[in-house]
Order: sequence, then structure tokens, then C-alpha cells
Amino acid sequence: MTQTTPAQERYTRFSCPHPPCARFNHPGAGNIVHRSWTGRHKHIERLRCTACDREFSAREGTLMARSKLPEATVEQLLKCQRWGVCDEGTADICAVALTTVHRLQHVAAQRAETHHCQSVQPGEVQGVPWDAAHATLRPKQVEGGHTALAMGSWFLLWVDFGPRTQGTAAALIAPVVARPQQLPLFLPDGWKPYTAALLQVVGVVYRPRRRGKVGRKPKPRLVAPHPLFSAQVVKVRKTAGHVVEVHRRLVFGGPRRFLKQ
Repeated sequence: MTQTTPAQERYTRFSCPHPPCARFNHPGAGNIVHRSWTGRHKHIERLRCTACDREFSAREGTLMARSKLPEATVEQLLKCQRWGVCDEGTADICAVALTTVHRLQHVAAQRAETHHCQSVQPGEVQGVPWDAAHATLRPKQVEGGHTALAMGSWFLLWVDFGPRTQGTAAALIAPVVARPQQLPLFLPDGWKPYTAALLQVVGVVYRPRRRGKVGRKPKPRLVAPHPLFSAQVVKVRKTAGHVVEVHRRLVFGGPRRFLKQ
């Protein structure tokens, strides 16, 4: 006898996608049940949350959500992008429009960022080296690719693309600070806006006292908190790009505090 309704154990990997629900993002809570089948061929399952009594598609939160492409085509698109096939070549191989490739790239990037935020839990990170490289984007836009790695394991904590500005650096630092249980050792290069961006994210407001009874009050400023440690590694290169000298200097923490760590 063929079952028309899947077994209830199958829904342990689903969770309610509606933020107001009390069971939001809690898979395996037993609140997801089968509702119906939808689609032209009745191949898309529709589920219901018993906690908030709202319905949603089994494709919610995936690349197939609100997509009319076959699953085989989406899988082929992802494989082409994984192996570095150009956008025009991907559209030709998969027999889709170029705009479809661009749309899938945008959706896949958002989904990957959401999955990364949910999967990467706070852990022990001793140090975070930062690096930036120029990246050419379409249409002929040159921006920077900024990465933050976990020292030792080389686990990618965060990656961001944008112009080489203080705002982009602060946008990279903020999610990195939220990952570890305590502030790690920051190891950026010699780019000056990194220091200002680090204070912009983790700095504390210091209000100096006014000396005397006359004159304007000193303006408050951002200072480094006590547990913040940062050092820079500056590389000196030749014209051909070979590294000939490396300078190391402390930015926050001081040599005595570094020896205590």
C-alpha cells in the first residue's frame, strides 16, 4: 500500500519560517505537519506549523523557493558556478537566460550568508588575520574582497565585498566580533582605516574631565577597551611584488599586556 502522506519523522528537519512564531528556527520540535501537495504535477509539499497555525512550502528557505526551474537545472547551475564557469557559459550550458543566472547568484549569496550566521556558533578564536584583495565585478567594477580567518584553523569567519573604505572595514569587523566568546587578537595589515574601524565597532566612549572652570569641555572620544589586542604586519615589496621586508608593530594592548596573554 502506497502512503500518500509522508511519515511524521521526515519533518524533524523542518522548522517554522515565521519569526513571530514561538517555534521559529527550532527544528525537531514536533510542530510541523503535512498539509497538502501543490504545483502543476503535485510534487511540492505544503506544510503547516501547529504552533502558529500558518502554512508554508517545503521549499521555503532554499534556492527552489518561488522558482519554476526544475531541480536538475538548479543543480546544474550551481555546479557550473562552483567550477568557475563564466556567467555566459553557465547560461548556455543550462539553457537559461543570463538574468536567471544573475538572479540565482543573488539568491544563493543571501542563502549562504544566512546559513553561515546560523551554523557558525561562538567559539574559541585566538586570533583573526584580515586580508583584502582587488576583485573585478560586472560591469567592469573594481572593488575589494575582504576576508577574516580564524588563526590556526584558517576557518573563514566572514567575507565581504565592497570599496576599500572605513565603512566596509567596520562592516567586516562587526560580525567577526560577534562570533567568538571573547575579543580575539586582531591582525590586520598596515591600512590605516582598519584602526579607526576597529574603534568604531568595539571602542568605548571616554569623556575626559575639564581642567579648570573656564573654557570648553573636552569632546568625548573612542578609546580601546582593556581586553582589545591588535597588531599590524606590514610587508614591504619590490616593484615585481616580492616581499623583501616585514614590519610588526603593536596598535592596541602594549608589549606588557601581550606578554601576559
